[in-house]
Amino acid sequence: MDKEKILKALAGLGVSITIAAAGFGLSFVVRPDGGAKVEVEIKPSTTTLVESETEATTLIEDDQGELYEETLKTYEEIDGGQFEDAYTGISSALTTDVYNDLGWSETYNVSSPEAFKNDTLGKCIIANNIYGAQCVSLARVFWWSYADRDVSTCGTGMAKGMMNCYEQNAGDEFLPFWDIESIQSGDWLIFTGGQYGHVGMALGPVTNGYVALLGENQGGASCGAGVGGSATNIINISIKNFIGGYRPKSYIKPEPTPEPEPEPIVESCDRIEVKKGDTLGAIMKRCEGEIKWGEAMNEYARHWYSTKYVLYPTVYDGWASTGGYGLFAGDVIEYRK
Repeated sequence: MDKEKILKALAGLGVSITIAAAGFGLSFVVRPDGGAKVEVEIKPSTTTLVESETEATTLIEDDQGELYEETLKTYEEIDGGQFEDAYTGISSALTTDVYNDLGWSETYNVSSPEAFKNDTLGKCIIANNIYGAQCVSLARVFWWSYADRDVSTCGTGMAKGMMNCYEQNAGDEFLPFWDIESIQSGDWLIFTGGQYGHVGMALGPVTNGYVALLGENQGGASCGAGVGGSATNIINISIKNFIGGYRPKSYIKPEPTPEPEPEPIVESCDRIEVKKGDTLGAIMKRCEGEIKWGEAMNEYARHWYSTKYVLYPTVYDGWASTGGYGLFAGDVIEYRK
């Protein structure tokens, strides 16, 4: 009988079981409902954060699609994305449901990037990672909450390995991409740099080579002795080490509706688009066949109405104004009887 079956068989007895696995101890407290509270002995890990010389202002997008500025701690590089599952002892769990079956799966609000941010910010999320609150741990609970399956570091145990099996990680729920210019709020970004790399969720577009990133183990509050990593926070990080990402398909923004093209002005003697150098005399010559000066010209000008600029109702009103101009380049005038 395997470990999972043993745990389920003892579920009604309230038995505490300690299993030695991969050189560390796991304490399982099995509840009568079949769930299991898991205490993971955290392995020590190292994280390197390369700070920028100054804090920078970045853009964060809210659920309404509005962008607002925020000044955040800024990093050039983060190296510390370690992962190993406490039960399977491997860094890829795409073929097992053990994580979910034993009640270890933590679910969070993934209805929008802002909802996930609000639900996880400031929390230490281990997600059964023997290295504690690592960046991959936050990615793991997102995949479980959003796609009801695990994410993989593709056998590497490192955040930067997450693009090595991108088709598996993407599945039907995510769109893999590599274009920096397309980065939007809700994208999971994978970074190389250092030994382990880093992963986090973008909260806005790239601004001057940096992006607002929600993540764990990136300089947040300490999770306390023996936990490892650090709590979920938001930073500004350089995009120079970006190697690819995953976009949840429900977060894909619809293509903007193109602005309708203005109807072309059909040149006639009823409606004319005024061009630089046009005179009413020339218009009268073309439309009436001859030019008549004096009161005849004034009367003709009273019939031409401005429809775009409307600085003066008619060409004649413009002539009679202080400026003395009745025709303006770019205006559209209309002849009304």
